[in-house]
Parts: sequence; C-alpha cells; structure tokens
Amino acid sequence: MNLNDYFNPIEIRNTDRSFIHPSAQLISFAKVHSRKNPIDNISDFDIALIGVPGNNGQNDHVENYSAIRNELFSLCANKKTKLYDLGNFKSGITKNDTIIGLRDVIIELKANRVTPILIGNSDDILYAQYLVNVKLGLIISIASIDSRIAVNENKESKIPSVLWKILVNENESLSSFTNIGFQSYFVNPKTLQFISEKNHLAYRIGYIRSNLKEAEPVLRDADLIGINISSVRLSDAPGQDDGSPNGFYGEEICQIARYSGTSNLVSSIGIYDFNCELDQNKQTSKLLAQIIWYFIEGFYQRIIENPLDSKSQFKKFIVTIDNAHNELLFYKSEKTDRWWMEIPFINDPPKTKIISCTYEDYLKATSGELPDRWLNVFQKINSE
Repeated sequence: MNLNDYFNPIEIRNTDRSFIHPSAQLISFAKVHSRKNPIDNISDFDIALIGVPGNNGQNDHVENYSAIRNELFSLCANKKTKLYDLGNFKSGITKNDTIIGLRDVIIELKANRVTPILIGNSDDILYAQYLVNVKLGLIISIASIDSRIAVNENKESKIPSVLWKILVNENESLSSFTNIGFQSYFVNPKTLQFISEKNHLAYRIGYIRSNLKEAEPVLRDADLIGINISSVRLSDAPGQDDGSPNGFYGEEICQIARYSGTSNLVSSIGIYDFNCELDQNKQTSKLLAQIIWYFIEGFYQRIIENPLDSKSQFKKFIVTIDNAHNELLFYKSEKTDRWWMEIPFINDPPKTKIISCTYEDYLKATSGELPDRWLNVFQKINSE
C-alpha cells in the first residue's frame, strides 16, 4: 500500500514558544507528511497521527486541525518519541468509502506495528477502528469515553448508530464493551439494561471522577479506545456540537489518555466530535493537543507484564468467598504495583482468564464481596 495515495500533505506552522527551546519540542522528534516530504519508511515509527474528514466528506474541514497540530508540535517531547504525522485523510466519494479506506490504512499501520491516533468530528472513526478487527478476524475489547451511549437506530432513516452496528449488527469481533463516563440523564435506562444483559459495562461519570484509577484496568485491557470530546465539560472544551456543563475536567481526560497510552493492548485511539467552528480561543484544540501528548507520554512508559508468564515477579493472593464457585486469585506486580485477577471457566477447567483489576477489587473480595469486575467477566465467559 502506498500511503501517499490516501493522505493530503500538511504544513506545520507557528510552533515557536519563548519558554521552550525548539530542540526540545515535539516537532524536532517527529516527521511530517508535507509537499516536499512524501510518506516513506513508516515502519521506522511507533505512532502515526491522522486527521479525518467530517460527515460531509469535505477535505477542507480537516485543515482546521492545524491549530491542534501547531499546539501539539510546540510542546516538549519525550526523546524516545517516533511520531509520524501522516497528514489529512482523503475523503472517499461516500462516507462508507472513507470508513473502508481508513480501515485499510489502519490495517497497514498495524502490520508495521504503528499505533494510529485519529482525530475527527465523527464517531465513524470508532467504526473504522472496529472494522479493522472484523477484517482481520480478531476478537477485541473496546473502551469508549463518552457522556452518552448511543445504541439506537434512527426510526425515520433506518440508519443505525455506530454503537448499534458494533454491539448489535456486526458484533462478531467484540469480546467486551465498556463505557467510561456516561451521564445518566443522557442515557435511556433500556440502554443500560441492554449493556448489562450483554455482560458489557458502563461506569457513571460520578463514579469514575471519585476515583479515576478505576478507569485504568478497563483501559489496560482495551484493544481500541474512542474518546468523544463531549465527555469533557463544555467550559473546558467549547469546540463540540452537543456539549454539557458537566463532564470530565481537562486534567482528568488527560489522565485517561495517559492510562490509554500505557496499555500494551491498545492498537488505535480515536478522538472525535471536535468542531473547530465553536472552539473559542482555540481552547479545545489546545486540550486535544494535550490529550494526544499524554497518550504519547503513556505509550513510552509501557511495561509488558503478564502474571502467567513471569510469576516470579508477582505476588499471588488467594481469597475465599462463600458464594463464589472457586477461590479468587489475585496477582500484584512487584514492579509496577498493578493488579490482576484470575477467573475460571467452570465448564472447561483448568482454563482461566486473566483480567486487570485494582487494589480496591482485592479489598472488596477480602471483605466477602465479589468484585463487580470479576462477576461480570465470570458470567460472560461461563454463559458463552
């Protein structure tokens, strides 16, 4: 695949900052697809940045991502950073053409072990991310940071939402779906019931904000991540079409992005529903740049750990609960202090599944309660 056929070149301007020397800025550690420098040697890089056109399919929309790029490339960089800004994705004739083209590009990047960061104004990005795994026959977990859970079908147009396609119509590649940060007044109770019946998970924003570390195990186990900018409160991110006065603070969404970056499983991340025309003083552009920066920061702090591969580096804890089918097994990394728990397959012993968890899950088990995370996965794997 010649990636130059799929992207329009860009120019990075106005990265000068009086308080940061140019040699320390991200622009000094990145490569940019420009008219003079076509895309080449993509396998030499770890991360790719992609601007995606909007629903109207007009390529001129993505030019408005320049404010994000100018801010991003002006920031200080980790010297390990190998980032390639591929430019702006070319629209297809139809929206579906764009989605399929984007899917194929992500597959190419995946084959070269490059993790794409996609920015756009539509959750079609998430659909393209998902279709990569359908095409490759992979079973994956999705984490969606969103104030809404739009599992619905437009009754008039008969057009299903992106989540409807993923969770209902084309769910053959989906192992688990988790929403982080939904706001109750935006979500139909029947949707939450559907999520529960399918053994997926949804966390209210109040629950996550009271202990942001609860999001880390979800993101650690996710294969792809979608961040809807509407999950951030309008005062922190005015550049969104349907904002809310409530939501994550800017620093909270950046911490979530960092958790996402540290996950060894995450193969792509999409950030969407950005509307530059509503972006006052480029505030949302600056926040998006920092979200991307934190993902990159987390990416270069990844540590590969698996309790079953290197047990000597882990402490094993056994907890007995009266109403559990088996003892609950927990593992704590001596290196990072991260936690995992082991879940049995009742009908296929000694087969087990390892999932990420928190210290709080362990404490809950020691008090005689089954952690919600354990119970959810136990029910899912033993009902299939």
